[in-house]
Amino acid sequence: MSRSHYRVARLEPDCPDPWDRIQALSIAHYLWLDNGCTPEVSVKLYYTSERLYLQYTVYEDDPKIQYHAMNDPVCKDSCVEFFFQPLPESDPRYLNFELNAAGTLMLKIGHDRHDRTALPNATPGLFDIHAATGCFDPTSASSYWQLAFSIPFGWLQTIFPDFRIESGRKFRGNFYKCGDTTPTPHYGSWHRVTSPVPDFHRSCDFGDLELG
Repeated sequence: MSRSHYRVARLEPDCPDPWDRIQALSIAHYLWLDNGCTPEVSVKLYYTSERLYLQYTVYEDDPKIQYHAMNDPVCKDSCVEFFFQPLPESDPRYLNFELNAAGTLMLKIGHDRHDRTALPNATPGLFDIHAATGCFDPTSASSYWQLAFSIPFGWLQTIFPDFRIESGRKFRGNFYKCGDTTPTPHYGSWHRVTSPVPDFHRSCDFGDLELG
């Protein structure tokens, strides 16, 4: 199986309408459950010298929101996720950013599913989270919700000091959509996950990302 690849564009901090300039990737691999629930999800990324920016657009009616505190199990809600391995060649640890449709954040670090640690110096305000529900797309006559956040490189380098913000810098990650206890549970990914059972915590199944 070929590995998915996405080149992250660099924009200036004052660039007008940045999201309109970015090519989206899609969460299109819905796995493990054959129940017809495959929400359309697009993800856009760009970076500046200071931050990595992400925006999810999720076509999902009436998203489930029950968790509102940092590090609550938001994967049980209508949730999007970014698993991020900054230094795959030298450091097996990865960060898992998980956010529900209200912008509630779960964030931990570790080597695998069974080795996860919360980050005491990380608070939701650090990531400039913006969530909007009840949106409507007149072109498709569909409702959607949207979530955006950003990761400060200065903070990231306190954890991964060797990570450099430079064109050609390669790292690995995956993008997910899930809803473990929504009316119709579902598990979607950008790069296909090869586990026979639901498991997003597989760095071997991360795709390739590169700073442009």
